[in-house]
Amino acid sequence: MSDSSLDVYRSCKPVVDAEYTSESDRSPSDAVIEALAKAAETDPIELLPLYEFIDPDALDQLIEKHGRASSQKTVLSFQVETWNVFINSDGQIRVCDSTHATPPEPVFDSITA
Repeated sequence: MSDSSLDVYRSCKPVVDAEYTSESDRSPSDAVIEALAKAAETDPIELLPLYEFIDPDALDQLIEKHGRASSQKTVLSFQVETWNVFINSDGQIRVCDSTHATPPEPVFDSITA
């Protein structure tokens, strides 16, 4: 099997970089909520519920299942209001402001797939 890379591109301004680790006391969805709150400069309780945009349980299961130990690399993206959220299976989270367009650039460094 040969190595190949997976590039996922964004066309929005990155505003928050965060990370989820399986050793953490928080779930991947909690890490996303905290990153979104930081991006919006508000308390997490002030945000619309995450389940209005994505199923938090499915998000947690997907990221935990395809975590760091997996040889399968996954990038999940979804939108919450004006925020584009990207989650890499290695735990990287990037929140971008979709109201600030940028030239296309990779969301994360190349991912070996």
